[in-house]
Amino acid sequence: MADINLKEVTLIVGVVAVCYWNSLFCGFVFDDVSAILDNKDLHPSTPLKTLFQNDFWGTPMSEVTGVVGRAELLSSIFFLAAFLSYTKSKGPDNSIAWTPIALTVFLVAVATLCKEQGITVVGICCVYEVFIAQGYTLPLLCTTAGQFLRGKGSIPFSMLQTLIKLIVLMFSTLLLVVIRVQVIQSQLPVFTRFDNPAAVSPTPTRQLTFNYLLPVNAWLLLNPSELCCDWTMGTIPLIESFLDVRNLATFIFFCFLGALGVFSLRYPSNSSKTVLMVNKNNAKLWNNVGHALENEKNFERALKYFLQATHVQPDDIGAHMNVGRTYKNLNRTKEAEESYMTAKSLMPQIIPGKKYAARIAPNHLNVYINLANLIRANESRLEEADQLYRQAISMRPDFKQAYISRGELLLKMNKPVKAKEAYLKALELDRNNADLWYNLAIVHIELKEPNDALKNFNHALELNPKHKLALFNSAILMQESGEVRLRPEARKRLLSYINEEPQDANGYFNLGMLAMDDKKDSEAEMWMKKAIKLQADFRSALFNLALLYSQTAKELMALPVLEELLKYYPDHIKGLILKGDILMNQKKDIYGAKKCFEKILEMDPSNVQGKHNLCVVYFEEKDLLKAERCLVETLALAPHEEYIQRHLSIVRDKISSSSFVEQPIFPAGKTSGVEGDKIPTENVKEIKSEPRPTQIIKTNDNKSQSKASKQLGKNIDKEIPHKTTKEIKEIEKKRVAALKRLEEIERILNGE
Repeated sequence: MADINLKEVTLIVGVVAVCYWNSLFCGFVFDDVSAILDNKDLHPSTPLKTLFQNDFWGTPMSEVTGVVGRAELLSSIFFLAAFLSYTKSKGPDNSIAWTPIALTVFLVAVATLCKEQGITVVGICCVYEVFIAQGYTLPLLCTTAGQFLRGKGSIPFSMLQTLIKLIVLMFSTLLLVVIRVQVIQSQLPVFTRFDNPAAVSPTPTRQLTFNYLLPVNAWLLLNPSELCCDWTMGTIPLIESFLDVRNLATFIFFCFLGALGVFSLRYPSNSSKTVLMVNKNNAKLWNNVGHALENEKNFERALKYFLQATHVQPDDIGAHMNVGRTYKNLNRTKEAEESYMTAKSLMPQIIPGKKYAARIAPNHLNVYINLANLIRANESRLEEADQLYRQAISMRPDFKQAYISRGELLLKMNKPVKAKEAYLKALELDRNNADLWYNLAIVHIELKEPNDALKNFNHALELNPKHKLALFNSAILMQESGEVRLRPEARKRLLSYINEEPQDANGYFNLGMLAMDDKKDSEAEMWMKKAIKLQADFRSALFNLALLYSQTAKELMALPVLEELLKYYPDHIKGLILKGDILMNQKKDIYGAKKCFEKILEMDPSNVQGKHNLCVVYFEEKDLLKAERCLVETLALAPHEEYIQRHLSIVRDKISSSSFVEQPIFPAGKTSGVEGDKIPTENVKEIKSEPRPTQIIKTNDNKSQSKASKQLGKNIDKEIPHKTTKEIKEIEKKRVAALKRLEEIERILNGE
């Protein structure tokens, strides 16, 4: 919205007062007598409250409904609504959008029911369709029609589409006319000489008078010097001769109207010239048209108007800002920066001892914000962007948006303490801004202060219970805290979040993770499937659903999920390990498992899990020497892993033993040991700021990804020659239980 200019307001008020000053000394006529002179509500002795109890005429509203003037207003509203609806009837590739057309016909009918002239909107829609929406010109239409009539060509498809729309409009109009004629019982309204003298006058008096009414009304718009509440009887004397001097006004009016038409036809590609030619040196007019086009995402055309505004008024700061913003929307950053720099150079210079804020429009200070937001996309110019924010703050210490934007930048520069100071300053200016409390919570997360972060999330939700990002991220914070008492509230907030954002798969996924934490396997499966349905390539949801199946003795159901995961992410190492584990221990597909582990080593030759499990494959293939070499290489990668040393000893004992007994090292289902490995979302959540989302990014990392190398491949059975099979199994059970307890302790110590 344009800023209010006191001079312009004063000028407009003055012009209106001068135009209507003479009406203050006129008497009351016609309806004015009943509405004003005889209206008891206007008497000094009548209580003021009666004005709200009675209608325009002083009649109690419980007895009668006054509709004077309402018909015109209603007709105008539906007239405009019908036209606006019709402007939406052009679909992609010039196709016809029938819904807006049907709505247009309905609104035309309503407008006509309110006042007969409402039907004229159909003509406006036809003109709009031909000359604006389709961009045809009269010469083009004449040429096309001539060729078609001579049989030298056919009507273009786009023109046929237009013709169909016009036929529908015309048919609906005809239908409305027929209905209207039926309503008045096929009789036209009867006007007496008292009502309209010209209507009952002979030719040419009737035509000359009616045509003269056009320049009269046009002049009244420009100079309302002769006002009257009712233009009946002889208010305007009839024109009974061609020699009447008033015919000259009619002639001049039509000449002017014709000139406008010729001018518009000479410039068919730019319909705005007809409107702007009255005052084409007004930069605001060009800017306003540009804003309208910008709202329609028509940035190329908007740019032309904004540039014209800068040519008309080169010192218009707002126009240069508009140009810069449009260049940015067109991804032309170099030109955008040049325009912002030009706007910045036009800012008033700081005068010592004089307040800067009093000499500059607040929205013009946004040039510093816009320029800083533009250049901070370049990592090497972050300090330069910070300098611009600080400069804006120094000019106007209460510039809230500058503090917000600077806080975002400082977080990006890994300066959370300074970012916190910026947000606290912004909160001093606006403590009821939920987005600011939310961003402050993000700062506390960066500072490893989860309790303070949760408090600020809660404050944001107190101000705005439907703050979507606060709902989501506070729920994740509760979930990652590991506190069981917070899980119900986290679940409640996630349910609220998916109610606000039903198409965001992240909400369903994290509900699934909460259910897995609570050992509610069926519920977890349901949420994971919903997340995958919304986002088929949801990496974490696919893996954790497969993991859930593998943990609940549904390994064969996990395989198709893993196949889907690896289709989208063929380099997903943990997915390959889990797939290899299931293939080896459930499907007994040693070859398939071997392919999985070999692919892992192709991508990451130093991957201990993949390397170790490949050694297991060699052992299962009875290639003990190859298994030995493989384990030696694995031990070199992880020399402190006791289980690798132990398994190497077992293989060497097998090689040296003359009484080789075929017994697997690994119990069924324990090759890769991925149980309990849960991955929270890897998706990124935006941090919202005012008035648009900030660029702060928070990633919900894998809960136990860093522990994966320690968890995978540990649950390995072993054979000790001097102990019985029963003793070995008992020892292994105790060892597995101890490992699980150690892993749980590790998670707790690491705050997972």
